Amino acid sequence: MAKSRCPRCQHTAFELQPAAVKNSVYQLYFVQCSACGTVVGVTDDAIHLVATLLETLNIKL
Repeated sequence: MAKSRCPRCQHTAFELQPAAVKNSVYQLYFVQCSACGTVVGVTDDAIHLVATLLETLNIKL
């Protein structure tokens, strides 16, 4: 299976970065290259909340 790569620097690691988007009522997150910061996608807060909830439940179990 191919690894996803940054279109700018070809790095293969990515991160979620909170983003302040003007006139947005939701917290948005940029999916960006962890090496150069090139944005490759955007997601809303829902996915972050679900991930946090799953981590919390995993710790309690």
